[in-house]
Amino acid sequence: MVKKSSDQLQGMKEICSYVNRSEATVLSWIRSRAFPASKVGGGIWESDKTEVDQWRKDQVAGRPLPELGNRKKDKENSKPIYQ
Repeated sequence: MVKKSSDQLQGMKEICSYVNRSEATVLSWIRSRAFPASKVGGGIWESDKTEVDQWRKDQVAGRPLPELGNRKKDKENSKPIYQ
């Protein structure tokens, strides 16, 4: 079993609880606002509290979002596809 760091958030439920938002909101942020979370083996979402806190500070400060370079657009429906 892999030990969990105290700053690590594992699973969408834990991420949503940390930011006090619904799963739909967090998924929307991941797609459109470069929210710092990613799927790891088995389709489990992971994030890091330090990165989330910095992302929130950047949002409040109005800093530009980072490029979403690892995402491709599906030409048929223009929704992001994650690699």
